[in-house]
Amino acid sequence: MSQTPAAILARMRSVSPSSPRLIWHGREGRIELSGRVFDNWVAKSSNLLVDELDAANGTVVELDLPVHWKSLALAFACWQVGCVVVLPDDAGQDTDAGPGTAASPDDREKIGDVIMTSRAIPAVDPPRLLVCVALGSLALRWDGPLPSGAVDYAAEIRSHGDVYFGEEDDATAPLVHAGPAMLNAGDMASLVDTPPPGGGSDSASPDSASQNPTLLLEPGTDLLHALAAALAVWQQDGAIVLVEDGVPVTDRLLSGERVTARSGTA
Repeated sequence: MSQTPAAILARMRSVSPSSPRLIWHGREGRIELSGRVFDNWVAKSSNLLVDELDAANGTVVELDLPVHWKSLALAFACWQVGCVVVLPDDAGQDTDAGPGTAASPDDREKIGDVIMTSRAIPAVDPPRLLVCVALGSLALRWDGPLPSGAVDYAAEIRSHGDVYFGEEDDATAPLVHAGPAMLNAGDMASLVDTPPPGGGSDSASPDSASQNPTLLLEPGTDLLHALAAALAVWQQDGAIVLVEDGVPVTDRLLSGERVTARSGTA
């Protein structure tokens, strides 16, 4: 049976909490998050959702974000609070529209009680809430004009608590609304081929037989499958490696991260 996001986070805190669980290779460099550090980001984000956005069980949160380590932390925070994550049709696709480039308000209809975006978009009409997410790993604030009423994720996140005291989630609760489908933890597990412990016979690393799985997601993987892969691999105490579009996946990267399996579009 698939573990709930809360159960996965609890395991990250208790089983080898200093081991890497999420590695990001971006244009700015490499970021490694241990289980303890990832859980800390999730807890802070969960508290921000509750304290500043009044999020609760059943709140719908649109993640208008590319595949990124912050996107995974925010998704798990939403699930920990009991929110349903909505993914736009182009979620996970790379965009050159940074904070200084405004996206047209007519691009598509925004949905969700809360919209979390890394794009520069206009302010949203109440009662919906907008959260602007700067993706730079060391970003301290949103780089550009903040729309009226919007929350600056990077500026606010560090002031929130390191522990989330919320109710445990329901194993059958919906996690993601993608297109017409409403997916729970079990549905998400069916979207990916879970790498066997040690990576199996087709492992990318020659010395992977005794290690937990380390799955590399190829650049261009969409956010839905990145979230599904994280749920699957972290149930095995493994690690996920994310690579930003434009960053080459080299033999040195594969061996350095001890990658046991690869998944995605490449």
